[in-house]
Parts: sequence; structure tokens; C-alpha cells
Amino acid sequence: MAETEAKRMTGFKYEPPASLDRPKRTVQITNTALLRVGVQVVRKDGGETNMHAHPSLDSTWMVLAGQARFYGYGDVVIAEPAKHEGVNIPRGVPYWFEAISDEPLEILHITATDPTATNERVNYAERTAERQKDRPSGRLASDEERQAATRA
Repeated sequence: MAETEAKRMTGFKYEPPASLDRPKRTVQITNTALLRVGVQVVRKDGGETNMHAHPSLDSTWMVLAGQARFYGYGDVVIAEPAKHEGVNIPRGVPYWFEAISDEPLEILHITATDPTATNERVNYAERTAERQKDRPSGRLASDEERQAATRA
């Protein structure tokens, strides 16, 4: 039998970024093969993203400070979580969100990965030029994916 690395618990502490010189910053908290935890810090004047989905990730978002507005397919407002409120997004469900309070949004993001699905970003709208410059990624949604989103 092959020897394996011992599993052990680890502690962590969230520290907000010292500056918010970009519209959005992500602070990674912890990662495993199946679970990823981080905090996004988003300015009101930017940091929005485009309508997109993650076919391999179930996501939970919880506001730590500020307030967010989450949109579903067709830009329908789904929720406006404030401090200690959140949203759960099953894998493959298109969404986007923005900061809507004057104070920066600090939002805990917890994702679980389906190891049998392709880990990719599916864009239902073009990314803004600013966001594309920062992190070009993903592919455009197929007609079949768009049709499925309208039925959800």
C-alpha cells in the first residue's frame, strides 16, 4: 500500500486587502480538491461582471459588509443580500452580481467542484473590456445552454 500525506485541519484568518486600487479584489482563504473559499471585495463604481455560469461549481455567496444585487438570466433581480445574507447558485445556473452600497462589498464565496464536470466559465454576455483585460476567460454559451437558461 502506498503511503499518503496525512490529512489535517488548518486554520485561517480573513484580512481585507490594504487597498482597493482595482474595482474588484479576491482574497483566497483556502482550497482543496473539491472546495474553494475566498472573499471578493468589490467597489460600487466597478467590479461588476457579465452574465455567466460555472457548469462544475455549486456556489454560495454571503455578504460580510456592504450590499449586493444578484441577477439571473435575462437580468431578473434574484436577491439583494445585505450583511449576513446570501445566495446559493447551483452549478450551471447563469448569474451576475454588483455592489450596490456606498461601502465596498465584502462577499464570502464558497464553491464545491463536481469532479466529473468540465471546469470552465460559460459567458452568456460579453465581458466588459476592463474585465476582459484583467482576466480573459471562458467561452460563449451555446444556443442549447441559452434555451435551458430561459426554462430555469
